[in-house]
Amino acid sequence: MDKNFMEVDFLSGVRRVQDVFYERDTECFVVYDEERLAGVVTKKELIGAHPNRIIADVMSYKYICIDCCTYIWDIRETFDLNRDIDIALIRDNNKIIGYITRTTLNIELGKHIDLLTGLYKNDYLFYNAYKLIKSQQNTTIIFMDLNNFGYIDKKYGHINGDAILKDVAEVLKESISSECYLCRYAGDEFAILTPHPIDDSKVLAEKVIKAISSYEFTNNIAVSASIGITGCRIHNNKIENTFEIIKKLVNVASLASTKAKQSANNSIIVGDVDIDAIA
Repeated sequence: MDKNFMEVDFLSGVRRVQDVFYERDTECFVVYDEERLAGVVTKKELIGAHPNRIIADVMSYKYICIDCCTYIWDIRETFDLNRDIDIALIRDNNKIIGYITRTTLNIELGKHIDLLTGLYKNDYLFYNAYKLIKSQQNTTIIFMDLNNFGYIDKKYGHINGDAILKDVAEVLKESISSECYLCRYAGDEFAILTPHPIDDSKVLAEKVIKAISSYEFTNNIAVSASIGITGCRIHNNKIENTFEIIKKLVNVASLASTKAKQSANNSIIVGDVDIDAIA
């Protein structure tokens, strides 16, 4: 959030606001008609505006107001739904305290993207799992771990290892639907969050296992994966320890993937989670 903004009256002269823009490097002006929020003026409106006009003549109505407690992922969704809007005013108890542009939002979201694979990091999974639980939908986690990746890294080198991780990310992106959420959890571990029951998610997991085993990786390196799955559906939107439930789901799914790795017969294992113990 950028706090470098200025409140101006809609009858203020454009010349005065332009002076502030150039002297103080302020690029957002929140326009009021008495106490009513009337519009915004940004660099886009000020550049080329006639200095003898009033702010009401050049201000824009293309903005949105967002509560200060809103997650950045929600802000992204709001921008996606409003393609013609590039600025969001941030308010706290109906008072504007800052703003965020589409550009600065993308920069912030970039901090949550894994640079190697281009996938979101694990906080993306936690956020969307929280939303699924709160909306009382199925919340199923497919936790995937590449087999013998440490050995591959040592035998073929980190460059080839990195290439494999990038290819796996592409395979996963092509395997999931738009309803699912994918992240690189850590190292050679990936996670998929689905809003589907465990049985349906297991079908997706089998599809992923098959896609990876049949993919032609660099230097014809054989790559395989083990998967752990768990999930729940909570019919109570008043629970207070949602993140504890999510951490439990991730932990059970990751342990199940470890068991699958150790199993000679099963590359996919479903782990049971006792939600009642923490819900």
